[in-house]
Amino acid sequence: MRKKKRLFINYLPIYGCFSTGLIYVGIGVIAILSFLKLKDGGADESSLLAFLNDSFIGKIFFWIIVIGIICYVVWRIFETIKDPYGYGKDFKGIARRTGVAMSSIPDIFIALTAFQILVGEGNIRVDGRPVSQREMAANMLEESWGEWALIGMGTIVCITALAQFYYGITRGYKERLDIAHFSSLTKKIIHLLAWVGYLARGIIVGIIGFFIIKAGASNSPDVVVNTDKAFDFIGDNVGHIYFILIAIATICYGLFMFAQGITHDADKD
Repeated sequence: MRKKKRLFINYLPIYGCFSTGLIYVGIGVIAILSFLKLKDGGADESSLLAFLNDSFIGKIFFWIIVIGIICYVVWRIFETIKDPYGYGKDFKGIARRTGVAMSSIPDIFIALTAFQILVGEGNIRVDGRPVSQREMAANMLEESWGEWALIGMGTIVCITALAQFYYGITRGYKERLDIAHFSSLTKKIIHLLAWVGYLARGIIVGIIGFFIIKAGASNSPDVVVNTDKAFDFIGDNVGHIYFILIAIATICYGLFMFAQGITHDADKD
């Protein structure tokens, strides 16, 4: 049977997957370099973009990543509304589509960060210090609703972290992969990269969410962390070996996104 012709939008997640893969391979590598004292921090999405934007070659990768991220966000919105994987409109289907929508939140923040870097706003540093995030939290806490807004934001981030765990454990990404014709070993490697990668992302996102909640509850913006400082929290409070493991697992997440881009089945055909 002839395959139906793909629309242009069906190719957006392929590009988006490669861009996401570049980001998280880069973050994992920078985290390891920082641990080895070969780089002074910067294992964070916004810091990585700021670092890339500082050089001519880096700007090329900056735009490759940013355009890819925007493509991925557009696809996620399309996926949530049009439901190409047939999740349905019952409670379970709506829940899964809501999860898809929430998974685009980090990508939206990355795109907004890129815009701030381009216009020279946001005080985004290449060394990984979460200055812009803490300034935003401080501005929110000046408002009467600021504490509860931060607690609510942190709760949403923590729910997103749980969704990462669930997605990896249940292989919720399966329908997006066309790997039935691959060897058994190749499929196992892809699933292992996904499981390890989503576990690492869930841990990092969960730590970020926890400290956003703590910032609201304690009225202290200085406790807010980003990805870079979430790594530091693991290294300082859990152990250096776990820092390295999460950094390697973050690279695995990036490699899985490459694999998903190569094998992406955008219309479940």
